[in-house]
Amino acid sequence: MSETSGHALGGLMEPVNRYIQDPIAKQIVGFLKNTPVTPNQVTYFSVLTGFASGYAFSFASSISLVLGGILLEMTLVLDCVDGQLARAKGMASEWGRLIDGIAGYFAYLAVVVGLINGFPEYESVLKIIAGLIILRAISYDYCKQSLGTLLLQGYDGMEREIQSTRQKIQAKMSWVLVLYFYYMQAQQLFFRGEWSFLRQTELGDQDMQADLTLEQRKAYYEKIKILLLLWRWNGLDLPLFLLSLFAVLGILSTSLIPFACVMAVQYLLTLMAHHYFVRRI
Repeated sequence: MSETSGHALGGLMEPVNRYIQDPIAKQIVGFLKNTPVTPNQVTYFSVLTGFASGYAFSFASSISLVLGGILLEMTLVLDCVDGQLARAKGMASEWGRLIDGIAGYFAYLAVVVGLINGFPEYESVLKIIAGLIILRAISYDYCKQSLGTLLLQGYDGMEREIQSTRQKIQAKMSWVLVLYFYYMQAQQLFFRGEWSFLRQTELGDQDMQADLTLEQRKAYYEKIKILLLLWRWNGLDLPLFLLSLFAVLGILSTSLIPFACVMAVQYLLTLMAHHYFVRRI
């Protein structure tokens, strides 16, 4: 299944991440892995860079837009660096992964606020773009967690991740884990029409036995590989990369309305394809 697993992971990886941000991040990690710098420090610095990008965008001058675009791309690269550095140093942890995800939302929110301050006449369009980016991020994470784990391990990772998070909260209360729990509930509601409050979730055994056999996983991959290719264009990095590119090229304001329209159509078509493939399977 290793070849199929590799295709599954590759099929869900955003092209802009694979060909631009990830290679740059690897070069940075090659330097940082022999320094005292920790992955969490990189995460915090990426948030500061995102805030600096939003601040630059708020001025809306030609120079500040170029600076804001460059800083936004730096934020995207650093978002790749912290995870790679954690693995390179053997410091990967679930807590670090949660902090990384939450920190990214704060950084990108600062960028949107800066753009709204810089282009108040496009406030409604920018709010629509922000909403679409959030929907894309939530949906993309869901697909990686649900479809990716099903192909790689043979079981639905979403259900087990919810159970695992519930057990950790019971063992030690944490607002970050509670936030993560309800983040997954929002994903469940959007894709499955299901929602459970924390107190309603029953604890079960973390049985890691696969629900699908190796042959079933191979057959499942063949049926949904087109869907995986569609989803990889609906992640978080692509729209943010395009915003930074538009800013550097000096076409940001004229691109916002058509950009929002294309994003909306692309996302809706992917959702329709997703539900079609799921019902078919």
